[in-house]
Amino acid sequence: MSLPTTTKTYEALNWASSFLQQHNYEGTIGHILLMHHTGWSRTRMLTEQQTVLSSDLFAVFQHDVRRAASGIPVQHITGREIFYDRHYHVNNHVLIPRPETEELVRALLATIDNHKHLFGKNEDETLTIVDVGTGSGIIAITMALELPNSHVFASDISAEALVVAKENARDLGAGVTYIHGDLLLPFIEKGFKSDVIISNPPYIPIGDKERMKENVKDHEPLGALFAGEDGLDIYRRLVNQIPRVLSHPGIVALEIGYNQGDAVTELLQQVLPLDTYIEVINDINGNERIVLAIVP
Repeated sequence: MSLPTTTKTYEALNWASSFLQQHNYEGTIGHILLMHHTGWSRTRMLTEQQTVLSSDLFAVFQHDVRRAASGIPVQHITGREIFYDRHYHVNNHVLIPRPETEELVRALLATIDNHKHLFGKNEDETLTIVDVGTGSGIIAITMALELPNSHVFASDISAEALVVAKENARDLGAGVTYIHGDLLLPFIEKGFKSDVIISNPPYIPIGDKERMKENVKDHEPLGALFAGEDGLDIYRRLVNQIPRVLSHPGIVALEIGYNQGDAVTELLQQVLPLDTYIEVINDINGNERIVLAIVP
């Protein structure tokens, strides 16, 4: 499709949408890229449909649309993604935030609010939270900002990911203590105890890789996506470590794959007290997505 040298906003967006869809990507990626390059909000972009874009702006926009159509995630092109209504810096060292993880955070926040009596803490006492495999820091930072009286710690085995997480915490003004290490091992070594443990670990079976789109499997860190033949390798290690860190009472919240509810529940039942309440929660699409465990 050839475009006039004086291209209006609606013409640029129509071209981008058509080009992206021809390459099996969502046409709305063009909207994200144009807002990124213009600084416009979505509302303003709608009012600027007849605006003529400068040739330089349109050239850069075209270049990035072609990059997105080649499989580069739009979040890596713009360098950011929104999570829980906050902007986060992301790159190829961290998993791109997903809406399902917002559901994990919301479920945990609601559980903490509904079980304040469990901990018997006063308003000025600190609730300790550990985020395992923090990546870009979205979970830890959200917990720190939504529960300002809490003390949030976060671990990751990737030093590069921790650089991103620390940058996000600084930019958003969140008080999070970051620790480099494998799962809960750095906390176990310090004899550390936590009221809450939350994690979105890798849980995709390696066999699913060939069915995934290039913008995921070729550009996001494989160690944050895949976990062995059945996707449960990290859960097995993490769950076995939880009793050495979780306080009693305590809460565990884990994001899981769409068919892993029973398996992760069984793993937790093997290591937590018999009177632990364990619930599998479905996401907005009706898929198993969260396992919550409440230890009295």
